[in-house]
Amino acid sequence: MRKLAVVMAVLALAGCENEVEGVHKQVAEHLHNPKTAKFGNVRIDTHGTLCGQVRGKDDAGQYEAYRSYVAIKRDGQYEIIVDDNGNNLRIRELCGGAELQRRAEALAGQPAPQGWDVEVIQGANMGALSDMTARLIEKGIPSSVEYRDGKPVVLMGPFPTREEAEARKAEVMAKLGTDSVVIQHGAAR
Repeated sequence: MRKLAVVMAVLALAGCENEVEGVHKQVAEHLHNPKTAKFGNVRIDTHGTLCGQVRGKDDAGQYEAYRSYVAIKRDGQYEIIVDDNGNNLRIRELCGGAELQRRAEALAGQPAPQGWDVEVIQGANMGALSDMTARLIEKGIPSSVEYRDGKPVVLMGPFPTREEAEARKAEVMAKLGTDSVVIQHGAAR
């Protein structure tokens, strides 16, 4: 009986892996060169929705920046959404970060006398705090950790201009495949 349970569990995991591979093939079709797709931060929720980041090589053979994606499972099929600009609210609603993005958008027109922060999206995207900060240090990206409601928040900045903060956000996504949001330094989250 125990051997049967182990065999069933292995078969279930193998089926899941094949399903993920199939989804990754669909996601890769959104790239210039699908055969060069690299995936990172892949996670699956209890409904079968897959979230992660993907990148591939351009026509010159250079890797492009990571982009977030979501594969939404409905009736055995997947709807694929790939983020082309780094601010897709639908992806963040399903994969994390929607509240922070909404707050940042609500404040976007207001002045930022203390500058601008780049805040890493909380959740599976971030991974372990020590891993995240180590990856940033490894890539030469300075950061700090702040605690809010007992939870660590990884910040970069403040930057004097929004443009500089947006450039750092793009660099972090390109180098690490880590999603983040630009928001005024010191703004209530």
